[in-house]
Amino acid sequence: MTIMQGALARLRCWMRCLLPALVCLPAGADEAAPLPEQQIKAAYILNFTRYASWPASVLADPRAPLILCMMGSGTSEIARHLYSRVAGAHPLELRNLARIEDSGPCHALYLGASERSRQALLLAQLREQAVLTIGDSATFLADGGMISLVLVDGSIRFEVNLAAAKHSGMSLNPRVLALAERVLGGGGK
Repeated sequence: MTIMQGALARLRCWMRCLLPALVCLPAGADEAAPLPEQQIKAAYILNFTRYASWPASVLADPRAPLILCMMGSGTSEIARHLYSRVAGAHPLELRNLARIEDSGPCHALYLGASERSRQALLLAQLREQAVLTIGDSATFLADGGMISLVLVDGSIRFEVNLAAAKHSGMSLNPRVLALAERVLGGGGK
């Protein structure tokens, strides 16, 4: 292993293990206590919104709220960890939804695993829109989602469907792609 490969491996470990935890740790949190799953997911979702790029026409105002819609079980707890957060200069506006039709415009959508039965339909409705889609199910990428949170060796990691992101006009920072467990549709691993 070259020095550069070693440094890259350490950076990946740091980003996967520490960065999500640090983003959402409450003040005074016990550093030895394991983080709850929803807190880790919230940290990943926040970082994905920070490292995604929307077409200029979608977020024309650099200080406009970034609307994050969420569907499925566990989203209230995720929302609690994302409350009052910002993605770049954009304050997050959180919406918990029962139906996608209730949302109005969304810049990002998180679908919990409990939405698996209708995720293909939901993702098909969003395919032509610049909406960052993040999900939890094993079939999320195959159904057209952009980023799937997956469990690998007891840790939450993520996979990317780059083709889906490009098709919708979205782009993801190369740093995100470098940290993904798997990238479908070009680039990365």
